[in-house]
Amino acid sequence: MARQIGCAPSTVTNELRRGTPARKSNKGKAPGYSPTLGEAVYRANRVSCHRHPKAGVCSNFTSWVVRQIREHKWSLDACCGYAKRHSLFEPSEMVCSRTLYNMVWKGHLSIQPMELPEALKRKAKKHRVRENKKRYGTSISSRPEIASLRLEEGHWEGDTVVGKRAGKEAVVFSLLEKKTETYLAFRIPGKTSEAVMNLMNTLHDEYGEHFS
Repeated sequence: MARQIGCAPSTVTNELRRGTPARKSNKGKAPGYSPTLGEAVYRANRVSCHRHPKAGVCSNFTSWVVRQIREHKWSLDACCGYAKRHSLFEPSEMVCSRTLYNMVWKGHLSIQPMELPEALKRKAKKHRVRENKKRYGTSISSRPEIASLRLEEGHWEGDTVVGKRAGKEAVVFSLLEKKTETYLAFRIPGKTSEAVMNLMNTLHDEYGEHFS
């Protein structure tokens, strides 16, 4: 059955187990599979399969954290470190500082992000756009539309494939003709523009006017 529907045998087994009700006694006919029951059990399992939040379990710890921030202006990292160092709470009753930050930003704690001492010290990272960024060759987005339509031969697309050691081994330069899908691969010494141009010049010298 699994081979016919294209899934793993365990998937079929799990679905049959979900959709088959438990047998109440050894007498009578064994209950059969019900797709309605299988779907209902599946949805019920999906509801409870996610990780449950620890906010309720760690309420004493989070209340203590809020009090330290408001009374002593501690940071969340300082609260976690102090509580762990002095064993104020059981490990199961605590969460890490990253979880505390998430709880604050999601509104799960009774403090605002601006109440955190480090919130006012952090500056937003500025992204600077380089005006004179070098561009090598013509962008692939600028190629003729007819090349994308694959209506005529002669439009090639090149790419480099680096070895397992991130460029320390030889690199393969591939060429793909867009219409016929003719594929050529050449080994070059490195992933540099000089290595690619040396290969292209070699191909031009070999094929002459047939190469452009």
